[in-house]
Amino acid sequence: MALTVKELKARRAKADQEWAVLKPLYDEAYDFAIPFRRGIRETGKGDKRVNRIFDMTAMVSAFRGAGRVQQDFCPPGEQWIKFEPGPLVTNKRERDKLTKALGQVSEVVASMFQTGEWDMACHEMCLDLQAGTGALVIDDAPKNNRDKLAAFFSVPAEDIRLELGLFGDIVGRFWRRKVTARLVKAAWPNATFSQKLGERIDKKPDDELDIQQDCTFDYETGRWTLHVYHDDDETPFHTREYRTSPWLTPRYFRVPGETWGRGPILLAMPAIKTLNKAQELTLKAAAIAMLGIYTATEDGVFNPSTAVVAPGQFWKVRANGGVLGPSIARLPEPRLDLSNIVLKELQMGVQTALMDQSLPPDGAAVRSATEILERVKRLASDHQGASGRLVHEIVVPAGQRALEIAYDAKVIPQFMEIDQLLIKTRVTSPFATARYAQKAQAGVQWIEMAMAIAGPYADLVVNKVDALIDIGRGLGVPEQWIPTSDQRDQITQMVSELVAKTLAAAETAGQAPAAVPDNAAAGALA
Repeated sequence: MALTVKELKARRAKADQEWAVLKPLYDEAYDFAIPFRRGIRETGKGDKRVNRIFDMTAMVSAFRGAGRVQQDFCPPGEQWIKFEPGPLVTNKRERDKLTKALGQVSEVVASMFQTGEWDMACHEMCLDLQAGTGALVIDDAPKNNRDKLAAFFSVPAEDIRLELGLFGDIVGRFWRRKVTARLVKAAWPNATFSQKLGERIDKKPDDELDIQQDCTFDYETGRWTLHVYHDDDETPFHTREYRTSPWLTPRYFRVPGETWGRGPILLAMPAIKTLNKAQELTLKAAAIAMLGIYTATEDGVFNPSTAVVAPGQFWKVRANGGVLGPSIARLPEPRLDLSNIVLKELQMGVQTALMDQSLPPDGAAVRSATEILERVKRLASDHQGASGRLVHEIVVPAGQRALEIAYDAKVIPQFMEIDQLLIKTRVTSPFATARYAQKAQAGVQWIEMAMAIAGPYADLVVNKVDALIDIGRGLGVPEQWIPTSDQRDQITQMVSELVAKTLAAAETAGQAPAAVPDNAAAGALA
């Protein structure tokens, strides 16, 4: 349902109030860990951004942590989501046919994420997610662009405002962006501009305009509506309805009652700030150790307010020792070894919080193989607490959005409603596959146990064919590798005919029938 500009501004104003409260927390995350993900609205172009950073541990670990999130949930070059029949499809033959059809649709959807543009935008979104909230737009590619179906681009989280829904979900995204006037018509060619805005675009095509793109959800219709307008407009000059949201706004953790998320960087912020200050003091101490601070005798009284704590400085004092001491004396140097011990502990704490799973450097203290293995095992379960939210707010909506774009482009014959009952999504990312492998291990052990105990009667207690097919699909095996019900029937018939021919030949020759080899099915296929 389309809203008026007045209604949209009122909802945005309320979202602005919550962002104003949380902005200082996010500012610290951008200042100390991900300075190059901050937008240019406040800092402008060319800002150095790293003047307050003395230790790079948080910056490096944030990049590695973001890469690990992407690798675990949306790995580049791999299929990380597929569609398959839901639990209400019980007929085996119909289920097999639907599985094959949905497998082809899954391949189409997977190919849409193989352009490299998605990988780049997803990694930038994961960097913002380290602070707490990421933002990425999935929209139709321009009609004159035949190289791709979808366009992906990340948005700095601080450039948008979020509105909380009834169930902790996001029902409103309000994005203010600067767009060159001549590009407004190119972006929305069918827009109906107001007279004032139209004249401004025609007369000053190179001016930058503040364009508001607000996307809201209507619980009554179950549809998303995009409203595009300028602040001077009374009604949006462009609206469009979507079945799925064009936005991904994942949140790592969420404090009850808050709309925005809080990520590993905010969790580690005390250690990050302490480490940064400790490194700053260590660098100053190192400079003092190299150049020194000296005292010089003077008849007056030492004034600490004028004494500069910096390398190579001379402090004027009354005396440098007994009988006034030497004319110039060097102050004792700071203990750098103690500060290094503190820095190492802080750096390891920051790396752990940001899921930086890199092993200790070669020059570090020797660590046992047992300790390294335990660290790897602990890191393997780091996502357990946030995995459900990341799957729900990244993987599933990205796949469903790509499905709608493919349908609108007439690449697939019909749009499929993903209700998780008739048609459901299965996450096949490495993280989900690893979790399913643990579950499948129990099934494999049960099959082995049945075959060892029951022997030739194992088929009475376990359906090995269906079990292996389910395990293969759960592990993400390509659908074309799995035979359909009709193909399995053909294989069974060929094996039966082979057995019959073997018995008939043995009877004709007057010999005892030979035992049918275990790999008779493979021989029949060959």
